[in-house]
Amino acid sequence: MELQLPLTERPQRLKTFLQSRGLSGTYWKKLKAAGALQVNGETVQQDLLLQPGSRIRWDFLPEACTLEPEEKLPAILKETELYLAVDKPAGLVTHNAGAERTPALSRQVAWYFRQQGIPSAVHPVSRLDRETSGVVLFAKNACLHHMLAQRKLEKTYLGITLGAWKESTGLLDGPIARKPGSIVERQVAPGGLPARTRYQVLAEEDGLSLVLFRLETGRTHQIRVHAAAAGHPLLGDTLYGAPGAPGRHYLHAWKIRFREPFTEKEAEITAPLPQDFQRAWGCRSNILPMLG
Repeated sequence: MELQLPLTERPQRLKTFLQSRGLSGTYWKKLKAAGALQVNGETVQQDLLLQPGSRIRWDFLPEACTLEPEEKLPAILKETELYLAVDKPAGLVTHNAGAERTPALSRQVAWYFRQQGIPSAVHPVSRLDRETSGVVLFAKNACLHHMLAQRKLEKTYLGITLGAWKESTGLLDGPIARKPGSIVERQVAPGGLPARTRYQVLAEEDGLSLVLFRLETGRTHQIRVHAAAAGHPLLGDTLYGAPGAPGRHYLHAWKIRFREPFTEKEAEITAPLPQDFQRAWGCRSNILPMLG
């Protein structure tokens, strides 16, 4: 990673500059102790005074990966030295840290890191339910995981729901709590954690609605719970809709937007709509023009 103290700024201490860019005090100490920091090409292990124009460079400290890799290449949407964005298919869990070789997206990422010689553990910044498809973001080390987890991730989903909504746009803000007697199911309930989901109905035909959801909070099963509480469960959701054999609920993490650590550049990553989602919507209308 390389940064520069802008010419427009005053001289400042190295530690102060790095912390102003989001580096934690703990990681600063680790980099300094490891001799991993360079200023203008020279290794430094003290908190020296930077001059405008000074260039600071470091390699993130290597990490051991304890996950058992799954030899399958994940569908990569975008990769930088800081993070990896992957398109998760429906039916695959995001993360499984057990010793058994249960298929998981994190295990595929562990295999990719090993193949590419990336010395990092696997750090999922965002997670999706097994049957939800779409963008999942992984940080490339613990420092970046902490930084990405602290900043706002704008998440936009597409869902196919049952029935016609009374209002085409709105806010679902019922608090969400664990359902008594269940370790999985959630419900809207007084005393639950605050939860806010904005929605926009894109199309309604043949008893189904194509809906865009934007999360303002990140509770477990939030969209599924809010949609069901509004009387419009997701198509195929047998936990919150009509009972049946577990299967695909039609929810897709379509887009994620955030500012990258250190550079503050805006990143926007989109996952294409999977074929099964398009088939479920069928020929009612073309989805893509609605997305803009």
